[in-house]
Amino acid sequence: MCLCTISFLQKANGQEDYISKPNQQLAVDLMLEKAQLALQRANYIEADNLITGATDIAKDSSIYAQTQLLRVSYLNKTGQLKNASEVIKRIAPYFDKSSLGNAQLLLLKSDVLIRSNQLVHAKEEITNAQLILAQTKNENLNAILKLRIAQLNLRINKVDEARESFIELLPHLKNNNQHYSTAQVSLELAQIAAGKGELNLSKEYTQQSISIAEKYQFNDILKNGFYLYSELLEQQGDYKSSISYLQKYTELTKKDMNSMVSNEELLEFKKLKEENEALVVSNNEKARELKGKDTSYILLCVFITLLSLLTLSLFKNNKLRAKSNHVLEDKNSALIDERDRAQDAAKIKADFLSTITHELRTPMYAVTGLTHLLLETDPRIDQKEHLETLQSSGEYLLSLIDNILDFNKLEANKVELEAIPFDLNKRVNDISLSLKGQATDQRNNLHIQYDDNIPSRLQGDPVKISQILINLMGNAIKFTKDGDVWVRAHKINTIEDKCLIKFEVEDNGKGISEEKQQAIFENFTQEGSSTTREYGGTGLGLAIVKNLVELMGGSVQLDSKVGRGSKFTFEIWFDLPDSNRFFNENHYPETSNIAHSTTTTITDHKEVILPNIDLNIPKKNEYNDPEVTKSENTKDEVISSKPASPTELLNKRILIVEDNKINQMITRKILEGKNFTCEVANNGEEAVIAAKTRKYDLILMDVHMPIKDGKEATRDIRSFDREIPIIALTAVTLNDSEKEFYEIGFDDIIPKPFKMDEFFEKIQKAFSNFEVL
Repeated sequence: MCLCTISFLQKANGQEDYISKPNQQLAVDLMLEKAQLALQRANYIEADNLITGATDIAKDSSIYAQTQLLRVSYLNKTGQLKNASEVIKRIAPYFDKSSLGNAQLLLLKSDVLIRSNQLVHAKEEITNAQLILAQTKNENLNAILKLRIAQLNLRINKVDEARESFIELLPHLKNNNQHYSTAQVSLELAQIAAGKGELNLSKEYTQQSISIAEKYQFNDILKNGFYLYSELLEQQGDYKSSISYLQKYTELTKKDMNSMVSNEELLEFKKLKEENEALVVSNNEKARELKGKDTSYILLCVFITLLSLLTLSLFKNNKLRAKSNHVLEDKNSALIDERDRAQDAAKIKADFLSTITHELRTPMYAVTGLTHLLLETDPRIDQKEHLETLQSSGEYLLSLIDNILDFNKLEANKVELEAIPFDLNKRVNDISLSLKGQATDQRNNLHIQYDDNIPSRLQGDPVKISQILINLMGNAIKFTKDGDVWVRAHKINTIEDKCLIKFEVEDNGKGISEEKQQAIFENFTQEGSSTTREYGGTGLGLAIVKNLVELMGGSVQLDSKVGRGSKFTFEIWFDLPDSNRFFNENHYPETSNIAHSTTTTITDHKEVILPNIDLNIPKKNEYNDPEVTKSENTKDEVISSKPASPTELLNKRILIVEDNKINQMITRKILEGKNFTCEVANNGEEAVIAAKTRKYDLILMDVHMPIKDGKEATRDIRSFDREIPIIALTAVTLNDSEKEFYEIGFDDIIPKPFKMDEFFEKIQKAFSNFEVL
């Protein structure tokens, strides 16, 4: 490059120093290489200056034609197609008809013709170049030939053929470090995929193109890549990211304008430059004519001329910029409208699901409640079988509703994590015991391996942990027969007031095929249609698990092989509460002074074996255990572990506030079956009057009622009675509103249709002021 600079300085000073042919070739090659790079980076003024300099050096030599080939590329890229055609005609005689130089010229000519939409002539020139290259092997020119054929096929709507050519060409371009062509072909493939609706594939190709263009500053490709990626994100509903990429496109466009690299501005600049040169010549002639006149007058004329040219240039530049800004503003406005519509649609969807949930849960309460009452009446064996099937179907339908609603909340980012102290050991054991029946039905052994080094109290969201483990353990049991299921919890690390726990759920069941392991965590996805028919389910369980684990800062790992089984692993950080002593749990009153063994096994479908804890001894207060001793004068006692005794819980007065007559009857019969005295209020207004005039031990308050709803009624009751326990019975989905319930004055919440264990457990909690974790 130093040699080129010296050459220009010598010519500018009128020196005729001779440059030897080797040095001349070297100087031209260096300048053309830099000009080519400037073209690829859309630095057109720099490219023009370099090509002009190389042409001056190569004039009257055999390498002059090389400079003109790049001149054609420059004119082609800046939209000066007519000038490009004229240069091609002028330099055609320099090349032998069968030479590689002529093949290169023909390929350049075909590019000009394709851009001019003269597709028939373009095909002829491509064919002529093909004949030359068939006799002489040149990888680079053959790659350009394939590129030109693909571009022509794309213009004549042979999209599939063009796509095949681009895909075939891409590895060669990458291997030969032809970065510009690689980025260009990737963008062409992205546009083809977008046109076919293959949005994910289009995004992948666009990302490749953008990555290369950013690395090597190919601004024209980068700008088009940003714009295409913005449109793809818009089509997928990701309006925030779409606007971000559109802003990048806008910034790059403005940068191009400011540096005068757009084609229109460049042509205008050249035109102004020619006009300026003509005016300078004219001024020089007038200056010679006006010799002896006032020099200041001549300078004034020159100054006014230059000022006029500058004003014209700025006016046109601002006009182009205003037009571009107007287009971008319209695009931004459209994207914002799309985003608002999407947000409105999401709100409508959430409201619809909330409403339909209420409408589904209300009749489901009747189904599950009446089934429970019928099972309590000692039905015949054949009747009991039918009732248990009905109960199981009701629970499955309720689980399906809950899964859909949980997934909707996760999708809408409406799930918030709690941070409350809880006993993880008890959680794991409770979940295992609740799934014992399913394990028995499948003739599986359920093993629990719990690390004794895990602190007795952790702080986190016990409900979400339970939901994750129930889904994983339920799946393991469902897809395993006559086998084993292991649940493991190990402490990995403790840092200050945080503890990292690793969870594993493993089975030796059917396993998951390798090709399905990535898709298994997607929404509504199972291993196959045969799996859905054989085992049932919605395919939402693992999607919910993945979302919940990621929400808690972890990730789910899967290790599975067909015929060997599956192992799901995840790690979660928990906070350690300030006070971390072991609290006695309501289901295991004897264990406070007993060291837990590492392994717990629920086995053989016959008995529950928990080391040091005999769970086969009938619990004195368990309401639904057939082995519970019944009193001659009373019905089953309320489920209770501590501290209230069954005698203390007898004849408690409960006010049921419910507008639905069927729900009134079911709730009343269930409670009276446990020796509670019940009264009914049909709405919130009646409940307030009853609470003022009579003494109750507990109020079960429905939330949605006519005249006065449960929330308003609870506020009124709390204005004169701060002590009476009030539990909300609601069929709506609880999310952000749960905190509001407690602020109003509710002591607890039971979603309908409720599970009997949970129902009586919370009533026990209300009477005994015992915190159930």
